[in-house]
Amino acid sequence: MYLIVKSVNQIMLLFLSFLIISSSAAFAQSDKERIKMLEQKLNQVTQELEELREEGGSENERLDRIEQNISVLADEISQVKAESVGEESNIELKEIFGGAPGASKVYQKAGRGLSIGGYGELAIGKIPDDGNNIVDAQRVVMYLGYKFTDHIIFNSEIEFEHASTSSNLDGQDGSVSVEFAYLDFLLKDYLNIRGGVLLVPVGVTNVQHEPTTFYGVFRPSVETQIIPSTWRENGIGLHGGLDFERAGSFSYKAFLMNSADSRGFKASNNRGIRTRGNRSRFNDVAFVSRLEYSPIPTVKLGGSIYLGNTGQDVTVSNEDSPFDGDRIKGFWQIYEADAQFRWRGLDLRGLITWTFLDDVDEINANLGFTGDDSVGSKQFGYYIVAAYNVLGEMDLQSRYLQNLSPFFRFEDYDTQKSVPNGFERNPENDRREYTFGLDYKPIPNVVVKIDYQFLDNEAGNDNNQLNFGLGYVF
Repeated sequence: MYLIVKSVNQIMLLFLSFLIISSSAAFAQSDKERIKMLEQKLNQVTQELEELREEGGSENERLDRIEQNISVLADEISQVKAESVGEESNIELKEIFGGAPGASKVYQKAGRGLSIGGYGELAIGKIPDDGNNIVDAQRVVMYLGYKFTDHIIFNSEIEFEHASTSSNLDGQDGSVSVEFAYLDFLLKDYLNIRGGVLLVPVGVTNVQHEPTTFYGVFRPSVETQIIPSTWRENGIGLHGGLDFERAGSFSYKAFLMNSADSRGFKASNNRGIRTRGNRSRFNDVAFVSRLEYSPIPTVKLGGSIYLGNTGQDVTVSNEDSPFDGDRIKGFWQIYEADAQFRWRGLDLRGLITWTFLDDVDEINANLGFTGDDSVGSKQFGYYIVAAYNVLGEMDLQSRYLQNLSPFFRFEDYDTQKSVPNGFERNPENDRREYTFGLDYKPIPNVVVKIDYQFLDNEAGNDNNQLNFGLGYVF
């Protein structure tokens, strides 16, 4: 049965690849034929114009019309060329609507058509749990977007994790996932509608997680263990922003999404609560919002809020518990604030977050947690990052702007800041991390990273590790 499923998956992938390649070729061929036809018309009209000039008809009304036709044809040829799929090499990677640079490419595309981008990461490090050194193709990602019109845009991120969906000799496997896939209806700068599989706009890294956007080989632990990046759910909502001439710029996102699922909570992190858009239970709805404000170009202030029940219509199933048969509500609150300061070569960042979860007794009973395995009724974490580009703004005889940034990141977080009466806190979940590293970008789209981490917790289980990484975005 496994071989049959595997063969079907391979056939489907080949078929999808064929469709993508065929569609691209068809669009490309259509554009080439259209350009060729327009150029032929332009040559004919130009030749007719030259003949009229030789006859001395420069004042003729027909001559004026021909000159106008030449201008129209030339503009149309330029437009068709700009709409071609291959004409994206000059697009600057930058944030649009608060999205990551590579993910924003489709919004800059001239005219309708397909946009392709992506990013990837390779990491070499040590697994603290078993002490093995590993090299891991963490992720290879493709951005596929389509611009139907200037006001209707599709955007998506398809992620291949750990190079393969099959298991290695340690029983670990990879996956292929849709990180986001949505339609944007662009109405005004300050009011747009977005629906589909959405990145949850909490924190900084969850929305902007390309390897060139953060320091260090691995993403900040506060934004993977408490804020479970990368976190996406199905939803719909509004987003937009405004630029004020003297008061800076403001942007917002406000979404209604299927809420997290309490069956995925555990003591050490919140990663299991993500439904990933896979037949997500929609019995509970969450409201999620993020605001960002830049009073001046060098400063960005942000804040996020998440509110929603996580019970998803689950009742406690534990005959040994007094809560057996009780319906779980599990109201979950996340509050987060962050700040970024960039000036010349200096880059300072900081983030702080709190979470509060109700009905933890019922959730523990349903999951069979006892002792120090309890889910945290309160969680807390923060980190600060300081980096400095020692190359400043020098070009170093290159047409690209290079970046060599030593950095330091400190993190302090506790996923069991508080637990219900009758349970204990596990000191291993009260953690501190000190990361010293160096990021080098020979060009803005490529980064080489090395860092050394001191990993500490209240139980005294210290782990130190050296990490090396490569990253790219296009």
